[in-house]
Amino acid sequence: MCALIKAVKKLGSEWRIIIAYYLLEKPLRFNDLLRKGKPDDLNPRTLSRTLKYLEKIGVIDREVVGTQPFAVVYRLTEKGRDTTDILQAYHRWGEKWTTRTMEPLQTVTTKRLTP
Repeated sequence: MCALIKAVKKLGSEWRIIIAYYLLEKPLRFNDLLRKGKPDDLNPRTLSRTLKYLEKIGVIDREVVGTQPFAVVYRLTEKGRDTTDILQAYHRWGEKWTTRTMEPLQTVTTKRLTP
């Protein structure tokens, strides 16, 4: 199996890529990630499973901060930061080749022909 296929199988899911992209900027807490993903229908269960997977494969680190109440902060590892070029390329491609908003169709008026 070639390296490209192996990489796509590891990071190929939509949410894995998006969450890694969110973490490029700075470390984030669970609720911050959830808020960022809300417009795209990210739910807590999907976020939790995706974070566990990314941690398992060494792309992100999970750090418990504070005592009561404690918070969990997620950040990219060196392995995760190594995806920066790929994630930024995805972003550039999306900005260039995907429609931002659907424009409303113009109303066309036609004259009725009388026989």
